[in-house]
Amino acid sequence: MTKEVATKKDALPTVYEGFEEFGDLGFSEVTSEDLAIPFLRILQAMSPQKNKRDGAYVEGAEEGMFFNTVLNEVYNGEEGVQLIPCHYSRRFVEWKPREQGGGYVQAYEPTDPIVATTRRDERTHQDMLPNGNYLQNTAQFFVLVLHPELGPQRALITMTSTQLKKARKWMTQAQSLTAKGAKGVYIMPLMSQVYRAKTAHEQNDEGSWFGWDITRERGLNPQDPDDATLFDMAMAFAKSVKAGEVQVKEQEAAKVDASDDDLTPEEFDDGVM
Repeated sequence: MTKEVATKKDALPTVYEGFEEFGDLGFSEVTSEDLAIPFLRILQAMSPQKNKRDGAYVEGAEEGMFFNTVLNEVYNGEEGVQLIPCHYSRRFVEWKPREQGGGYVQAYEPTDPIVATTRRDERTHQDMLPNGNYLQNTAQFFVLVLHPELGPQRALITMTSTQLKKARKWMTQAQSLTAKGAKGVYIMPLMSQVYRAKTAHEQNDEGSWFGWDITRERGLNPQDPDDATLFDMAMAFAKSVKAGEVQVKEQEAAKVDASDDDLTPEEFDDGVM
């Protein structure tokens, strides 16, 4: 089901006055192990969500659209989606090659010694580990997607391969935003800005694909009650990620979308998930 993007006035959840006294009822025993953070991915030519004969098919899915792996929804890539970045991290994700069954193994911080044990495979252009698996340099953006009906929804955007330069550009832009306070100039909090993510057609000598196009729309106004609520929600999400309360389940996302949205066609053919 294709969803329209949110605007400022409908960025917060619909108010249901009759349920307020029962808030959180039924979730008392839910832990982070019981939850899966949605991935926001870009559908490519070979994505199963656009194949009517595949069990992962989503009605209305087309190449270049965004796909929410938990809500099972697609969003128009040309119109884009509004989002608030809450926390950024970089990880090296270990994957099994497709010819060995494929699948997620583990994620490591950039300072982990295992990162230095890889060798570059000239054929696949992958960083191979001694055990035959490979490491994928991955930028992770934990965001709030401003859903038009459900309000702010937690999600994870990952960028790899050709899209890493997009991640660097986004973070460089975010850190360049400053303001003057009582103690002088300071860098604005990451979650103080609203961005719009769209998809852009890209190509090289190997083929074509859709990548990320991120632009800043506006800053949150702490004097606006709605914006203040959004900022508080973004701060809470960031703290939860930092505290290790958010579980990134790469293997679940891989089951949903067997093709990676951030890789060139050559890398698709060589077995990168």
